[in-house]
Amino acid sequence: MSGKITDNLGRSSGLVKALSGGGGKILQVVGSTDNTETNHNSTSYTASGLDVDITPSASTSLIYIVVTFNVYFEDGYIWSASFFRDETDLDPGSLGMHNINTQTKDMNTGCALNWLDSPSSTSEITYSLRVKAETSGKRLDTCPGNALNTIIAFEIDGS
Repeated sequence: MSGKITDNLGRSSGLVKALSGGGGKILQVVGSTDNTETNHNSTSYTASGLDVDITPSASTSLIYIVVTFNVYFEDGYIWSASFFRDETDLDPGSLGMHNINTQTKDMNTGCALNWLDSPSSTSEITYSLRVKAETSGKRLDTCPGNALNTIIAFEIDGS
């Protein structure tokens, strides 16, 4: 049996029931790292330095992306981060998959994001984390102090 798990009122939890027939196995894992401190001040999404290429073995495969990254940003700064599949923003909303607003002090923090994608493709795909400023004129750095940032993509059997 497969499908979304629901409560007794039929509301979806977003969790997926275990797939029958062998699905759910991890077929491949690829990853990359970056530790180059980079300043971002664009109000459009720009490359964070984290990207990974993966070629799904079947069009039914799922791709699970995990990223850990470090950022430094100035007080009064609002910034967003989002995953991209090639040039397509995977963000279902308008403020990015990750959005932070600080009003009182500069901040250096670690962040983690994950996403389960259904690309329906057997061609090479590039997944990347991109960041943007929601407010201009402030400083946002990825890999502050050359901290190590990581992105990992898992291909999961979706059959």
